[in-house]
Amino acid sequence: MINSKTAFPEMLLLTLIVIPSLVSLVGADTLPEGFFGRFRLGRSDNFDEYLTAKGYGWLTRRIVSFASVDKVFTKTGHTTFDFDNLTTKKDIHYKNVVLGKEFLGEGLDSTKHRVTDFYFSITLFLNIFQITFAMRGNRLYEKHIPTSVNAKQKEDEYGYELVGNGMVQILETKGVVARRYFTRV
Repeated sequence: MINSKTAFPEMLLLTLIVIPSLVSLVGADTLPEGFFGRFRLGRSDNFDEYLTAKGYGWLTRRIVSFASVDKVFTKTGHTTFDFDNLTTKKDIHYKNVVLGKEFLGEGLDSTKHRVTDFYFSITLFLNIFQITFAMRGNRLYEKHIPTSVNAKQKEDEYGYELVGNGMVQILETKGVVARRYFTRV
């Protein structure tokens, strides 16, 4: 039988220690486990229309559309990961990314980008972009915001959703929605 006089203080102490610890673990900004791995582009829907709406010319659209693309997420710590965007044009590597933290990174267009939520606030180059990786619900978002009025690349936001054994990238501009389907390899 439980002695209520001694059980209550012990339960209270346990509650005050354990529950806040669990809340801090659950509330930590971490990339869901399902995103870790390598994903290879298989096909795209409405991608040429998306690139056209972004203002890219025919030749650029052909080059971008036919490029092979792998996206790789590697866990490096409890709340950190590496993100690699591997293409036939250029490979981009972001190391020890922390959701909610800004850092400088290079974009596919060879300019330096300021990376946010993947964050440290410094603007040292003319062609810098603020890039944010953030979880909203079950979707990972990657947002690029130019910090220079002369930047060729304009503001973009891409979503990533896990679907079955793959990942879908959702891109939208001016009401045009494209989807790129990646399979886990």
